[in-house]
Amino acid sequence: MFEQSKPRKERRAAIFGADLPAVGPPPTTPLAEALSSALEAAGCRHRLVPVQVAEELRETITGLRAEGLLAEEIYRQYEDYWDFTPPVTVPEPQTVIVVAWASLPVRVRFHLDTGPLEAVIPPTYISSAGRTRCLEAARAVLRPAGHAVDWTTLPVKLLAVRAGLAQYGRNNLAYVTGLGSFARLGALCTDADLGAVKYETKASMLMSCCPPCRNCHHVCPTGCIPHAGTVIDAGRCLSQANENEGDWPDWVPARSHNSLVGCMRCQEACPANRYYLRREELVAEFDRQETALILEGRPAEELPPELRKRLAELDLDGYSTVLGRNLRALRDSAAALS
Repeated sequence: MFEQSKPRKERRAAIFGADLPAVGPPPTTPLAEALSSALEAAGCRHRLVPVQVAEELRETITGLRAEGLLAEEIYRQYEDYWDFTPPVTVPEPQTVIVVAWASLPVRVRFHLDTGPLEAVIPPTYISSAGRTRCLEAARAVLRPAGHAVDWTTLPVKLLAVRAGLAQYGRNNLAYVTGLGSFARLGALCTDADLGAVKYETKASMLMSCCPPCRNCHHVCPTGCIPHAGTVIDAGRCLSQANENEGDWPDWVPARSHNSLVGCMRCQEACPANRYYLRREELVAEFDRQETALILEGRPAEELPPELRKRLAELDLDGYSTVLGRNLRALRDSAAALS
């Protein structure tokens, strides 16, 4: 996929901005049509691709790494996602179903010694309910026809863009028509032949509003989004820092913290999201005792069962060891800005 004889700029364009595989006609087999109707009713948008596309995704990721465009730290952290391994429930996959569903930012309220503090959970973090809907909808159609279907691990942003379901923003987030970046992506695989074809499109992988816009570059609190180019320095993204344990890196400004996990700055400033921005709904509140336990940064299995359950309902139990540190950083950031 990567021809080393080409200039670096051309090789980068081959990934993010040049002529690409394109949205062909949707599959029209009766089973594919029934699946489409079921997923749509469950609020899940989708595209079908042949399972062979997984190897092309791996080659693209390998090429990015070789070019120095994918940080080694990020490559190793998500190494299990680059190589496609079918789930044991689908030993002979034929089709990959890339899906997207709405995932809005929400707020949660904590009670610190200094008073209440509200924190935003950005899009995509709360995902289990959407995953359940998508899988149940797919199984309801495919199982009666004698086929297996289950979740699989793949680089879903790249998959969704290659399949014509999404486009990249300059901030390297995936944008889905009608949802903006407020969308969660996932990949299902099935042993059903659903008539999927390799997409052959000339559309750009980058949204058309990105080349003249630099909003995300200007508001990024850590400077990880380039003014020119299409690959962010993911190792310096605030989300990368606040999702993982340890002291704050020197490159994280004290006033940059804005979300319980992740970061909202580039999404708030993006013109492609202007129709979807609204006041976040308050979905949970933790009292003084619960907040005090969260501040301790314990592993989820060491928390009281009821508190662990409440965090799991927000899909935050896996972040329990960093939530306390992040809360203190949000408190200090709010105090510094007041």
